[in-house]
Amino acid sequence: METKVFRLPTVGGILREKFVEARLHNDDHSHPEVIEYVNKLQDELAKNRATPYYLVIDPKTGQQLGVFPGPDIGGEEFLKFLQRFVH
Repeated sequence: METKVFRLPTVGGILREKFVEARLHNDDHSHPEVIEYVNKLQDELAKNRATPYYLVIDPKTGQQLGVFPGPDIGGEEFLKFLQRFVH
């Protein structure tokens, strides 16, 4: 996604202009307490532990507006998903 889809001008443009990126990394197993916290966040926010997993969350309410499980998707499909949240 990062090298193929996010770099497309249409996708990259809408991401830069209309969204704020936040990442939740779940691959550092050196600190069990961090992994426990990350797993809890994944369960609460995504209700799924698959990766990657893209969420659109309302910054004011914290409400989940949309979910897009990845990774093998095309740019047009992801762009259509993003455009649902742009007014």
